[in-house]
Amino acid sequence: MKFIRIGLAVVITLAMLYVARSNSKGQPEIIRCSESGVTFDMISVPKALEHTTARISLTVAGLPDSGVTLNFRHTEGKGLAEGDYEATPMQRGRAGDGEVRYSIDVDAGDKGGKLHYYFDLTDSTGATLTTFEQEDGSPFLFKYIGEVPSIVLLTHIIFIFAAVFCVAMATVHSFPLITGGTDTRPLAVFMFWAMITCFLGGYPFGIPMNYYAFDCFWEGVPFGHDATDNKTQLLFVYLLFAALTAIGSFTRGKFGRDLFSPRGLGWIGLSTFAAMLFIYLIPHSIQFSPEFTYAFCYTWIGLVALAYVYSLTRFRRSAARG
Repeated sequence: MKFIRIGLAVVITLAMLYVARSNSKGQPEIIRCSESGVTFDMISVPKALEHTTARISLTVAGLPDSGVTLNFRHTEGKGLAEGDYEATPMQRGRAGDGEVRYSIDVDAGDKGGKLHYYFDLTDSTGATLTTFEQEDGSPFLFKYIGEVPSIVLLTHIIFIFAAVFCVAMATVHSFPLITGGTDTRPLAVFMFWAMITCFLGGYPFGIPMNYYAFDCFWEGVPFGHDATDNKTQLLFVYLLFAALTAIGSFTRGKFGRDLFSPRGLGWIGLSTFAAMLFIYLIPHSIQFSPEFTYAFCYTWIGLVALAYVYSLTRFRRSAARG
């Protein structure tokens, strides 16, 4: 039974990491768009090491005539007003079967920098025929990143992997409790270590990751609105809540008491998996508006804190009556 549980936890861990990688906005993806009879196909280039050169290429089909120019419209930093975009004609390459290949070499600046860009197709008079941008009308994003030392990257990955595995093990140990079991110790141990490894991967080794890669430190609330940092922080907050509810079982009764019955702790264990799944379904490296990020994160943290205070109050009242 022990090996079956470990095997299930490994499967859950690999599935969660696959979901996280598949949802990542930091990975190249195939993008296709058709506008005004013209079709654009591109494999995105979301990032490159600082001070290196990346080639952005796309294939265009359905061009109206040979007198058109495809422009690479770009701006660095946060300047997103229409007038901030410079226009650089792209190099016309291979043509055939009604398609033309265009490309441009882009130099990555200092780590932490960003380039916003889109494409527009103009005729011989300079009039815009159509544009190619993201589905929501926003420009594409190209990030300049620094090289992360292997020891920092590997340790960060190991701790995050361990956190997911511990949540998976807690999930596996939740089912016996829900169905009538009473041994809460294994669940409590794995929820505690999930909390610890999430903290270590997100903070002591997440902060150096940010510094080396993006020239910043921690951008979780209240210090910033980066979605990836905040995802880690939200998961840690919930794991802290889950671990505290089973503190009695973890310490074998030497410190504190469990706030729920064994069955209740089983449901708490399952809720940690649900929370992790919800957070991992949010695409990695996606960015939301600062206002939405702050509102969502503070609401999450506030609700988790209220849940703990309510559970603690309820437990103390029950203990006083008993």
